[in-house]
Amino acid sequence: MIRSRLSSTSSREQRGLAMVEVALTAPVLLLLLFATAEFSRMMIHYSAINDSVRDAARYVAGKALAGSTGLLVQGVAWTNLVTEGKNLAVYGNVAGAGAPALPALTVGQIAVTADTVNNNITVTSTYPYQAIFAGSMPTFVAGAISTNFTLSVSTTMRAL
Repeated sequence: MIRSRLSSTSSREQRGLAMVEVALTAPVLLLLLFATAEFSRMMIHYSAINDSVRDAARYVAGKALAGSTGLLVQGVAWTNLVTEGKNLAVYGNVAGAGAPALPALTVGQIAVTADTVNNNITVTSTYPYQAIFAGSMPTFVAGAISTNFTLSVSTTMRAL
Protein backbone atom coordinates (compact mmCIF):
# COMPACT_ATOMS: atom_id res chain seq x y z
CA MET A 1 0.00 0.00 0.00
CA ILE A 2 2.81 2.39 0.76
CA ARG A 3 4.40 1.50 -2.53
CA SER A 4 1.32 2.41 -4.59
CA ARG A 5 1.00 5.74 -2.79
CA LEU A 6 4.61 6.61 -3.65
CA SER A 7 4.27 5.61 -7.28
CA SER A 8 1.12 7.73 -7.79
CA THR A 9 2.77 10.81 -6.25
CA SER A 10 5.77 10.31 -8.45
CA SER A 11 3.54 9.98 -11.51
CA ARG A 12 1.77 13.26 -10.71
CA GLU A 13 5.09 15.04 -10.26
CA GLN A 14 6.29 13.70 -13.60
CA ARG A 15 3.21 15.01 -15.38
CA GLY A 16 3.68 18.45 -13.81
CA LEU A 17 7.34 18.47 -14.75
CA ALA A 18 6.50 17.58 -18.35
CA MET A 19 4.03 20.49 -18.53
CA VAL A 20 6.67 22.90 -17.23
CA GLU A 21 9.17 21.63 -19.83
CA VAL A 22 6.64 22.13 -22.63
CA ALA A 23 5.76 25.60 -21.35
CA LEU A 24 9.44 26.57 -21.37
CA THR A 25 10.44 25.08 -24.73
CA ALA A 26 7.31 25.67 -26.85
CA PRO A 27 7.82 29.45 -27.30
CA VAL A 28 11.43 28.95 -28.36
CA LEU A 29 10.51 26.20 -30.81
CA LEU A 30 7.66 28.26 -32.27
CA LEU A 31 9.97 31.26 -32.63
CA LEU A 32 12.49 29.11 -34.51
CA LEU A 33 9.74 27.68 -36.72
CA PHE A 34 8.34 31.12 -37.63
CA ALA A 35 11.82 32.59 -38.13
CA THR A 36 12.69 29.75 -40.50
CA ALA A 37 9.46 30.23 -42.45
CA GLU A 38 10.02 34.00 -42.68
CA PHE A 39 13.64 33.63 -43.75
CA SER A 40 12.63 31.10 -46.40
CA ARG A 41 9.95 33.45 -47.75
CA MET A 42 12.45 36.31 -47.85
CA MET A 43 14.92 34.18 -49.81
CA ILE A 44 12.19 33.20 -52.29
CA HIS A 45 11.37 36.89 -52.83
CA TYR A 46 15.07 37.72 -53.22
CA SER A 47 15.49 34.94 -55.77
CA ALA A 48 12.41 36.09 -57.71
CA ILE A 49 13.52 39.73 -57.83
CA ASN A 50 17.04 38.65 -58.78
CA ASP A 51 15.69 36.60 -61.70
CA SER A 52 13.45 39.48 -62.81
CA VAL A 53 16.29 41.99 -62.74
CA ARG A 54 18.58 39.62 -64.63
CA ASP A 55 15.94 39.03 -67.31
CA ALA A 56 15.38 42.78 -67.69
CA ALA A 57 19.11 43.47 -67.95
CA ARG A 58 19.50 40.73 -70.57
CA TYR A 59 16.56 42.10 -72.58
CA VAL A 60 17.76 45.71 -72.51
CA ALA A 61 21.39 44.75 -73.21
CA GLY A 62 20.27 42.69 -76.21
CA LYS A 63 18.43 45.63 -77.79
CA ALA A 64 20.58 48.56 -76.60
CA LEU A 65 22.98 48.87 -79.54
CA ALA A 66 21.97 51.02 -82.48
CA GLY A 67 22.61 48.71 -85.43
CA SER A 68 26.28 47.96 -86.09
CA THR A 69 27.53 51.38 -84.90
CA GLY A 70 28.62 50.08 -81.50
CA LEU A 71 26.77 52.97 -79.82
CA LEU A 72 23.81 52.74 -77.50
CA VAL A 73 20.38 53.83 -78.69
CA GLN A 74 19.30 57.28 -77.52
CA GLY A 75 16.27 59.48 -77.21
CA VAL A 76 12.81 58.00 -77.63
CA ALA A 77 14.22 54.58 -78.54
CA TRP A 78 16.16 54.50 -75.24
CA THR A 79 13.14 55.70 -73.25
CA ASN A 80 10.95 52.99 -74.79
CA LEU A 81 13.61 50.34 -74.13
CA VAL A 82 13.91 51.42 -70.48
CA THR A 83 10.13 51.25 -70.08
CA GLU A 84 10.04 47.77 -71.61
CA GLY A 85 12.88 46.64 -69.32
CA LYS A 86 11.11 47.94 -66.22
CA ASN A 87 7.86 46.27 -67.29
CA LEU A 88 9.72 43.01 -67.87
CA ALA A 89 11.25 43.17 -64.39
CA VAL A 90 7.93 43.87 -62.67
CA TYR A 91 5.28 42.09 -64.76
CA GLY A 92 7.29 39.48 -66.65
CA ASN A 93 6.36 40.97 -70.04
CA VAL A 94 7.39 44.10 -71.92
CA ALA A 95 3.79 45.36 -72.32
CA GLY A 96 3.32 45.76 -68.55
CA ALA A 97 0.16 43.67 -68.48
CA GLY A 98 -0.92 41.43 -65.62
CA ALA A 99 -0.07 41.25 -61.97
CA PRO A 100 3.37 42.10 -60.56
CA ALA A 101 5.76 39.20 -59.99
CA LEU A 102 5.93 40.08 -56.29
CA PRO A 103 3.50 41.87 -53.99
CA ALA A 104 4.18 45.63 -53.71
CA LEU A 105 6.68 45.55 -56.60
CA THR A 106 6.27 48.61 -58.83
CA VAL A 107 7.97 49.98 -61.92
CA GLY A 108 9.25 52.90 -59.81
CA GLN A 109 11.45 50.49 -57.82
CA ILE A 110 13.39 49.48 -60.94
CA ALA A 111 16.17 51.64 -62.39
CA VAL A 112 17.83 51.09 -65.77
CA THR A 113 21.08 52.94 -66.41
CA ALA A 114 23.60 52.90 -69.22
CA ASP A 115 27.37 53.28 -69.14
CA THR A 116 27.95 54.75 -72.60
CA VAL A 117 31.75 54.51 -72.34
CA ASN A 118 31.82 50.75 -71.76
CA ASN A 119 28.41 49.91 -73.28
CA ASN A 120 27.19 48.37 -70.02
CA ILE A 121 23.55 48.24 -68.98
CA THR A 122 22.72 48.13 -65.27
CA VAL A 123 19.31 47.23 -63.90
CA THR A 124 18.77 47.84 -60.19
CA SER A 125 15.84 47.08 -57.92
CA THR A 126 15.12 48.20 -54.38
CA TYR A 127 12.25 46.02 -53.21
CA PRO A 128 10.66 46.69 -49.79
CA TYR A 129 10.19 43.20 -48.36
CA GLN A 130 7.22 42.98 -46.01
CA ALA A 131 7.15 40.18 -43.47
CA ILE A 132 4.15 37.88 -43.48
CA PHE A 133 3.71 37.68 -39.70
CA ALA A 134 4.16 41.30 -38.63
CA GLY A 135 6.24 44.41 -39.08
CA SER A 136 8.33 43.63 -36.03
CA MET A 137 9.17 40.72 -33.78
CA PRO A 138 9.02 41.24 -30.00
CA THR A 139 12.07 40.43 -27.94
CA PHE A 140 12.27 39.02 -24.45
CA VAL A 141 13.84 42.25 -23.27
CA ALA A 142 12.81 45.80 -24.18
CA GLY A 143 12.17 46.73 -27.79
CA ALA A 144 11.46 44.85 -30.98
CA ILE A 145 13.28 43.58 -34.05
CA SER A 146 12.08 44.97 -37.36
CA THR A 147 11.14 42.33 -39.94
CA ASN A 148 10.84 44.75 -42.86
CA PHE A 149 13.89 44.84 -45.11
CA THR A 150 14.85 46.43 -48.39
CA LEU A 151 16.12 43.83 -50.84
CA SER A 152 18.54 45.49 -53.26
CA VAL A 153 19.54 43.66 -56.43
CA SER A 154 21.67 44.94 -59.27
CA THR A 155 22.76 43.28 -62.51
CA THR A 156 25.17 44.70 -65.10
CA MET A 157 25.48 43.29 -68.63
CA ARG A 158 27.38 44.42 -71.68
CA ALA A 159 25.22 45.63 -74.56
CA LEU A 160 25.30 43.13 -77.41
